[in-house]
Order: sequence, then structure tokens, then C-alpha cells
Amino acid sequence: MKVFISHGHNEVVKLKLKDFLQNRLKVEPVILAEQPDRGMTVIEKLETYGKDCQFAIIILTADDETAYGGVRARQNVIHELGFFHGLLGRERVLLLKQAGVELFSNISGLIYKEFEGDNIEAIFEEIRKAIESLSAEGV
Repeated sequence: MKVFISHGHNEVVKLKLKDFLQNRLKVEPVILAEQPDRGMTVIEKLETYGKDCQFAIIILTADDETAYGGVRARQNVIHELGFFHGLLGRERVLLLKQAGVELFSNISGLIYKEFEGDNIEAIFEEIRKAIESLSAEGV
């Protein structure tokens, strides 16, 4: 199974998640920046490599400061959330949110898993359950 990881600038969280997926769950993590460009635009790369994935994990981390002093996720990550909802369906997309990150207005009703600071390990069990539930369905 291939799992797309959408992330912002928090390399620690991204690498912890990649390691967990690869070494503990034995699934193949797909990170866009690690894929060959082959002359494609960013959106073409997203379409090309995203379509081969059966699941996506979207990580909202505190990357951008807002005009009001809060923090939000990178806008490309928000775009990728919508992209994967459309491509895979909501049941195949897991949203992870770092505590303190502002949510965008049309996220109402979406369920997310929250973690403190860089401690994404605190929700590894929930990530495992989400991915393994798809494996049980034969994905």
C-alpha cells in the first residue's frame, strides 16, 4: 500500500511519520519532494504520484503566522487535503493537526487527530488503526 504524506515545513514530524509508516507499518510513504520531477509542474507531480496512493495523511503544522498572531498550516497542505478528498474520498484521508494550529472555515465537521508539538508518536496507534482498517477491506 502507498500512503501519501502531505506536510508543511516541520521536518521532524514528517520524518517521524515517514519512519513509522515505512518501518513499523510496512507501507510505502510517498512524499512529493522526494519524487522525480521529470519536467512536471507541482500540480502535475501531485496528480501523477497521488493517483498511485491508496491513502493520504495530511499534516497541519504551525508553519505560517496569520495577521492576527495565530498560526496556520501551509496553503499547499490545505490544497492537498481537498485534492485527496476528491481523489480518494474522505474515508481514505487522515487529517493530523498540531495543537494550536488554526483551522480553516470550511473544515467544520471533519474529524482530525491532534498532537502536541513534535510529539506525533502520541497518535501513532490511531494512524495504525486507520490504515489497517483499509487493509482489512482488501485495499
